[in-house]
Amino acid sequence: MLKSLCRLSPRRVLLLIAAPVTALVLALSPASALDSGWAETEGGRMRLVIDPAADQDGTIRGVLDIDLEPGWKTYWRDPGSAGIPPMLDASASRNVVLETMHYPPPVRVDDGYAIWAGYTAPVRFPLTFRRTGSGRVQIRAMAFVGICEKICVPFQADFTVDLAEGSVADDGAPSIVADAFARLPEAPGADFKVETARFDAESKSLEIAARLPGFRPSGVTPDLFVAGPQGFAFAPPQLVSDEAGLATWTVRIEGLPEPAPDAGVAGENLDIVVTLGQRAIGLSLPTGRAPLN
Repeated sequence: MLKSLCRLSPRRVLLLIAAPVTALVLALSPASALDSGWAETEGGRMRLVIDPAADQDGTIRGVLDIDLEPGWKTYWRDPGSAGIPPMLDASASRNVVLETMHYPPPVRVDDGYAIWAGYTAPVRFPLTFRRTGSGRVQIRAMAFVGICEKICVPFQADFTVDLAEGSVADDGAPSIVADAFARLPEAPGADFKVETARFDAESKSLEIAARLPGFRPSGVTPDLFVAGPQGFAFAPPQLVSDEAGLATWTVRIEGLPEPAPDAGVAGENLDIVVTLGQRAIGLSLPTGRAPLN
């Protein structure tokens, strides 16, 4: 059962979230002001860590911290044809809303059943919250992830973090959060950027070319990861060429929302990540955008 769940598509997994998986979660330690305490299951554990120092615009930052045992893996936001994308529902929070869950650069994993995008080491997903009212802030969140070794364990836990007025971090939370944000893909620059991106709904294909840095560690191959709005599904990208500092991929689109986007739909973006060793860039493009210049 667990092995078969690990090979389900993200769309099928969404239908299974309501299934009872809380039995996989051990008792949580008492929550402190900035740390929910660890929830544990076979192969790993996770917690919610918050930096209480809000920005002037009311932004509060945190992380969903997933600690994996050696040999265990977890999934990126769009794993591909198999896997459980990480999910966090903070709708029950008080005076704060979750605006964005961010994703560090993933790696390509071949587990013998499928090829997918994910993480083979402990990972922290940065979170951006926005304050919506005055008074005490309470973050209440339900996290649902999948972690796998030879089997896949669906892992669900409820977290609560109370942020009293004037909370001061003294347990390392700010450095944990800052480090997680620092590990996100960098913005494209002159030496590392996407040169062209062509989305063709009719032929169900995506073509992407990226300019690579001049310095490149020996034996390192560039990789591409693509995620789209709900309804999109992508096959693993195929590296077509890698020469003269330019890498080109084609991506077969295995699923499109109905109706398929045409000349661009407001708010419907494709998220693109290109990795080269320890470096990664990330950007978002409207689904119907013409080729980049």
